[in-house]
Amino acid sequence: MYWGGVHEEKWRKGPWTTEEDRLLIHHVNLHGEGRWNSVSTLSGLKRNGKSCRLRWVNYLRPDLKRGRITPHEETIILDLHARWGNRWSTIARSLPGRTDNEIKNYWRTHFKKKSKVMDESTKIKTRLLKRQKFQQQQRQLQLQHLHMQQNGISLVEESENYKVGYMSPTMVVRQQDKVYDQEQQISLLLNGGGGCYVPQTPTNEDVGLWDGLWNLDDIHAPDFDQLC
Repeated sequence: MYWGGVHEEKWRKGPWTTEEDRLLIHHVNLHGEGRWNSVSTLSGLKRNGKSCRLRWVNYLRPDLKRGRITPHEETIILDLHARWGNRWSTIARSLPGRTDNEIKNYWRTHFKKKSKVMDESTKIKTRLLKRQKFQQQQRQLQLQHLHMQQNGISLVEESENYKVGYMSPTMVVRQQDKVYDQEQQISLLLNGGGGCYVPQTPTNEDVGLWDGLWNLDDIHAPDFDQLC
Protein backbone atom coordinates (compact mmCIF):
# COMPACT_ATOMS: atom_id res chain seq x y z
CA MET A 1 0.00 0.00 0.00
CA TYR A 2 1.25 3.45 -0.92
CA TRP A 3 1.02 6.76 0.94
CA GLY A 4 2.40 9.70 -1.00
CA GLY A 5 4.35 7.43 -3.33
CA VAL A 6 6.28 5.66 -0.52
CA HIS A 7 5.57 2.20 0.84
CA GLU A 8 3.75 2.40 4.21
CA GLU A 9 6.08 -0.11 5.80
CA LYS A 10 8.94 2.32 5.31
CA TRP A 11 7.34 5.08 7.40
CA ARG A 12 9.07 5.90 10.62
CA LYS A 13 6.98 5.66 13.80
CA GLY A 14 7.48 6.64 17.41
CA PRO A 15 8.68 9.90 18.99
CA TRP A 16 9.87 12.70 16.73
CA THR A 17 13.49 13.69 16.88
CA THR A 18 14.87 17.23 16.90
CA GLU A 19 16.21 16.74 13.35
CA GLU A 20 12.79 15.64 12.10
CA ASP A 21 11.17 18.71 13.67
CA ARG A 22 13.76 20.95 11.98
CA LEU A 23 13.10 19.36 8.57
CA LEU A 24 9.34 19.75 8.97
CA ILE A 25 9.59 23.40 10.06
CA HIS A 26 11.86 24.15 7.12
CA HIS A 27 9.43 22.46 4.74
CA VAL A 28 6.43 24.47 6.01
CA ASN A 29 8.40 27.72 5.85
CA LEU A 30 9.22 27.03 2.20
CA HIS A 31 5.96 25.51 0.98
CA GLY A 32 3.40 26.56 3.56
CA GLU A 33 0.90 24.38 5.38
CA GLY A 34 -0.91 21.69 3.51
CA ARG A 35 0.22 19.16 0.89
CA TRP A 36 1.36 16.95 3.79
CA ASN A 37 1.64 13.86 1.61
CA SER A 38 4.49 15.52 -0.33
CA VAL A 39 6.59 16.31 2.77
CA SER A 40 8.48 13.02 2.63
CA THR A 41 9.36 13.51 -1.03
CA LEU A 42 10.39 17.16 -0.70
CA SER A 43 12.13 17.07 2.68
CA GLY A 44 13.34 13.50 2.95
CA LEU A 45 11.30 12.79 6.12
CA LYS A 46 10.28 9.19 6.56
CA ARG A 47 6.92 10.21 8.07
CA ASN A 48 3.54 9.92 6.43
CA GLY A 49 1.38 12.94 5.71
CA LYS A 50 -0.95 12.44 8.67
CA SER A 51 1.95 12.26 11.12
CA CYS A 52 3.48 15.45 9.68
CA ARG A 53 0.21 17.34 9.91
CA LEU A 54 -0.45 16.33 13.52
CA ARG A 55 3.13 17.14 14.54
CA TRP A 56 2.86 20.59 13.03
CA VAL A 57 -0.62 21.41 14.27
CA ASN A 58 -0.16 20.11 17.81
CA TYR A 59 3.50 20.89 18.56
CA LEU A 60 5.41 22.97 16.01
CA ARG A 61 2.97 25.66 14.94
CA PRO A 62 4.42 29.04 16.02
CA ASP A 63 1.10 30.45 17.31
CA LEU A 64 0.59 27.62 19.79
CA LYS A 65 0.20 28.54 23.43
CA ARG A 66 2.59 26.91 25.79
CA GLY A 67 1.99 26.06 29.38
CA ARG A 68 -1.00 25.04 31.41
CA ILE A 69 -4.56 25.89 30.48
CA THR A 70 -5.67 28.94 32.44
CA PRO A 71 -8.82 29.07 34.64
CA HIS A 72 -10.44 31.35 32.05
CA GLU A 73 -9.78 28.83 29.30
CA GLU A 74 -11.06 26.06 31.53
CA THR A 75 -14.33 27.94 32.02
CA ILE A 76 -14.70 28.28 28.25
CA ILE A 77 -14.01 24.57 27.77
CA LEU A 78 -16.66 23.63 30.33
CA ASP A 79 -19.22 25.97 28.83
CA LEU A 80 -18.63 24.89 25.23
CA HIS A 81 -18.48 21.20 26.12
CA ALA A 82 -21.86 21.50 27.84
CA ARG A 83 -23.18 23.05 24.62
CA TRP A 84 -21.46 21.01 21.92
CA GLY A 85 -20.22 17.85 23.65
CA ASN A 86 -17.03 16.22 22.34
CA ARG A 87 -16.69 18.43 19.28
CA TRP A 88 -13.11 19.31 20.11
CA SER A 89 -12.27 21.02 16.84
CA THR A 90 -15.24 23.35 17.25
CA ILE A 91 -14.26 24.13 20.83
CA ALA A 92 -10.64 24.77 19.77
CA ARG A 93 -11.76 27.58 17.44
CA SER A 94 -12.83 29.54 20.51
CA LEU A 95 -9.43 29.06 22.16
CA PRO A 96 -6.71 30.53 19.93
CA GLY A 97 -3.38 28.79 20.37
CA ARG A 98 -4.95 25.63 21.83
CA THR A 99 -5.40 22.52 19.73
CA ASP A 100 -8.34 20.18 19.68
CA ASN A 101 -6.06 17.36 20.83
CA GLU A 102 -4.79 19.40 23.76
CA ILE A 103 -8.31 20.33 24.81
CA LYS A 104 -9.49 16.74 24.50
CA ASN A 105 -6.61 15.46 26.62
CA TYR A 106 -7.20 18.16 29.21
CA TRP A 107 -10.88 17.28 29.45
CA ARG A 108 -10.27 13.57 29.81
CA THR A 109 -7.60 14.15 32.44
CA HIS A 110 -9.44 16.69 34.60
CA PHE A 111 -13.18 16.37 34.03
CA LYS A 112 -14.15 12.99 32.65
CA LYS A 113 -14.19 11.29 36.05
CA LYS A 114 -15.73 14.35 37.67
CA SER A 115 -18.41 14.33 34.99
CA LYS A 116 -19.31 10.75 35.85
CA VAL A 117 -19.49 11.64 39.54
CA MET A 118 -21.67 14.65 38.74
CA ASP A 119 -23.95 12.53 36.59
CA GLU A 120 -24.38 10.02 39.42
CA SER A 121 -25.03 12.85 41.87
CA THR A 122 -27.60 14.29 39.49
CA LYS A 123 -29.34 10.92 39.25
CA ILE A 124 -29.49 10.65 43.06
CA LYS A 125 -30.93 14.16 43.35
CA THR A 126 -33.49 13.36 40.68
CA ARG A 127 -34.58 10.22 42.53
CA LEU A 128 -34.88 12.17 45.79
CA LEU A 129 -36.94 14.87 44.12
CA LYS A 130 -39.26 12.26 42.60
CA ARG A 131 -39.67 10.57 45.98
CA GLN A 132 -40.41 13.89 47.70
CA LYS A 133 -42.92 14.77 45.00
CA PHE A 134 -44.64 11.39 45.40
CA GLN A 135 -44.82 11.78 49.18
CA GLN A 136 -46.24 15.28 48.80
CA GLN A 137 -48.90 13.99 46.42
CA GLN A 138 -49.81 11.25 48.89
CA ARG A 139 -50.20 13.80 51.70
CA GLN A 140 -52.43 15.94 49.50
CA LEU A 141 -54.61 12.93 48.67
CA GLN A 142 -54.91 12.08 52.37
CA LEU A 143 -55.88 15.66 53.19
CA GLN A 144 -58.48 15.67 50.42
CA HIS A 145 -59.88 12.39 51.75
CA LEU A 146 -60.13 13.84 55.26
CA HIS A 147 -61.87 16.97 53.94
CA MET A 148 -64.34 14.81 52.04
CA GLN A 149 -65.08 12.82 55.19
CA GLN A 150 -65.55 16.01 57.21
CA ASN A 151 -67.84 17.45 54.53
CA GLY A 152 -69.86 14.23 54.55
CA ILE A 153 -70.32 14.40 58.31
CA SER A 154 -71.36 18.06 58.05
CA LEU A 155 -73.94 17.23 55.37
CA VAL A 156 -75.44 14.48 57.54
CA GLU A 157 -75.65 16.85 60.50
CA GLU A 158 -77.24 19.55 58.36
CA SER A 159 -79.76 17.01 57.04
CA GLU A 160 -80.72 15.94 60.54
CA ASN A 161 -81.00 19.55 61.66
CA TYR A 162 -83.15 20.28 58.64
CA LYS A 163 -85.48 17.43 59.52
CA VAL A 164 -85.81 18.67 63.11
CA GLY A 165 -86.26 22.23 61.96
CA TYR A 166 -88.84 21.12 59.38
CA MET A 167 -90.91 19.19 61.92
CA SER A 168 -90.89 21.85 64.62
CA PRO A 169 -92.91 24.45 62.64
CA THR A 170 -95.50 21.79 61.85
CA MET A 171 -95.92 20.99 65.49
CA VAL A 172 -96.24 24.70 66.22
CA VAL A 173 -98.94 25.09 63.52
CA ARG A 174 -100.86 22.16 64.89
CA GLN A 175 -100.63 23.60 68.39
CA GLN A 176 -101.81 26.96 67.08
CA ASP A 177 -104.74 25.29 65.32
CA LYS A 178 -105.68 23.57 68.55
CA VAL A 179 -105.54 26.84 70.46
CA TYR A 180 -107.56 28.53 67.71
CA ASP A 181 -110.25 25.87 67.98
CA GLN A 182 -110.38 26.37 71.70
CA GLU A 183 -110.69 30.14 71.27
CA GLN A 184 -113.55 29.65 68.78
CA GLN A 185 -115.39 27.47 71.24
CA ILE A 186 -114.93 30.06 74.00
CA SER A 187 -116.06 32.81 71.62
CA LEU A 188 -119.26 30.91 70.89
CA LEU A 189 -119.96 30.61 74.57
CA LEU A 190 -119.23 34.26 75.26
CA ASN A 191 -121.37 35.54 72.36
CA GLY A 192 -124.34 33.34 73.27
CA GLY A 193 -123.94 31.05 70.30
CA GLY A 194 -126.76 28.55 69.85
CA GLY A 195 -129.37 30.76 71.66
CA CYS A 196 -127.76 30.40 75.03
CA TYR A 197 -128.15 33.24 77.51
CA VAL A 198 -125.09 34.60 79.28
CA PRO A 199 -125.69 37.08 82.09
CA GLN A 200 -124.03 40.50 81.73
CA THR A 201 -122.92 40.62 85.32
CA PRO A 202 -120.88 37.66 86.43
CA THR A 203 -121.97 35.88 89.57
CA ASN A 204 -120.21 33.40 91.75
CA GLU A 205 -121.78 30.63 89.72
CA ASP A 206 -120.49 32.27 86.55
CA VAL A 207 -117.01 32.40 87.92
CA GLY A 208 -117.18 28.71 88.59
CA LEU A 209 -118.46 28.22 85.08
CA TRP A 210 -115.52 30.17 83.59
CA ASP A 211 -113.09 28.14 85.63
CA GLY A 212 -114.52 25.02 84.08
CA LEU A 213 -114.44 26.40 80.56
CA TRP A 214 -110.69 27.02 80.55
CA ASN A 215 -110.13 23.27 80.38
CA LEU A 216 -111.95 22.60 77.13
CA ASP A 217 -110.62 19.08 76.88
CA ASP A 218 -113.28 18.14 79.48
CA ILE A 219 -116.17 19.77 77.58
CA HIS A 220 -118.41 17.44 75.59
CA ALA A 221 -121.35 18.13 73.37
CA PRO A 222 -124.01 17.15 75.97
CA ASP A 223 -122.71 19.81 78.37
CA PHE A 224 -123.73 22.58 75.95
CA ASP A 225 -127.32 21.34 76.03
CA GLN A 226 -127.39 21.47 79.80
CA LEU A 227 -126.03 25.03 79.80
CA CYS A 228 -128.71 26.19 77.43
